[in-house]
Amino acid sequence: MRGVVFDGEGRVRVSELPDPKVESPGDAIVRVTRSAICGSDLHLLHGKAPMEPGEPLGHEAVGVVESVERVRPGDRVAVAFNVACGHCWFCGNGQSALCDDDAIFGYGIFGGGLPGAQAERLRVPNADVNLIRVPDGVSDEAAVFVGDVLTTGFYGASLAGAGPNDVVAVLGCGPVGFCTIEGLRVLGAPTVYALDREPSRLALAEAAGAIPVHVDERNPVTALAEATDGRGADVVIDAVGHPVAFEGGIDTVRRGGSVVVLGVYSSETTELQLGAYWSRALTLRFAGLTPVLAWWGRATAALERGEVDPTPLISHRLPLEDAAEGYALFDRREATKVVLEP
Repeated sequence: MRGVVFDGEGRVRVSELPDPKVESPGDAIVRVTRSAICGSDLHLLHGKAPMEPGEPLGHEAVGVVESVERVRPGDRVAVAFNVACGHCWFCGNGQSALCDDDAIFGYGIFGGGLPGAQAERLRVPNADVNLIRVPDGVSDEAAVFVGDVLTTGFYGASLAGAGPNDVVAVLGCGPVGFCTIEGLRVLGAPTVYALDREPSRLALAEAAGAIPVHVDERNPVTALAEATDGRGADVVIDAVGHPVAFEGGIDTVRRGGSVVVLGVYSSETTELQLGAYWSRALTLRFAGLTPVLAWWGRATAALERGEVDPTPLISHRLPLEDAAEGYALFDRREATKVVLEP
């Protein structure tokens, strides 16, 4: 079969890979109908996590079950990006991302060595818990968001714990930020500000119900202070995963407020003045990997009801063979979301 592989720092290519096979009871082989390039794939592209040339990439996929032990062949399914066992203490308590056997598709040794989802076929361990059936009225293009970014948005929105009078600021309006805004709306957050410097992303955020703030044209701290009688945002969600965003969130949140760190971090560092955090009574909530199994049912139901629609994020639809072009577009910030079709 054909699949996307890491080809050295800054490079990917499409290569012939071994066809996946059922290795353990509960495995499923999924014929991939859509996969996508995620912002966290760029971390691998630029060496933020260890990858060897030739290792398969990708962790977002939707497809059709072909060979299986428990899930019904022919089912159209979305794939959880971080697979779990489904029966350990963490899985049983809604924290599947902390599973004893957690692994991530297409993340090399850092993710447990699972092959990538940007391929024609994919072996999914523990398929009964790591696949979810896609409702008939939901397209493949919408469903490809369920296994990661849309569910991550719902999870991040839930961590905000926003009350009916709270003001929430989302830093970064890429796919995760956009889906967080959609999740906040569904979960009842009344006032959401979207902070970014890309006009196209701000336009998408505004269409999703957020109030846009172009951070190069208007100081976000001032903007949020003016919107809240001087106190600042009640909750700030860092949907970027960059120290500048984290530090900006600390500046933007009010005294006694909360900062939710949803963006992906690995080796980045920043200095913390602990006294400032202590005296301002700030709450920091690091999201970690999304516990997909606890949240993707709600995200899928919202899709089916038409309450959310992540497909406006899709800026490019490319055949799998053009994956290198898709990575380049994403890396240059000329794409909001690239969907690949095998």
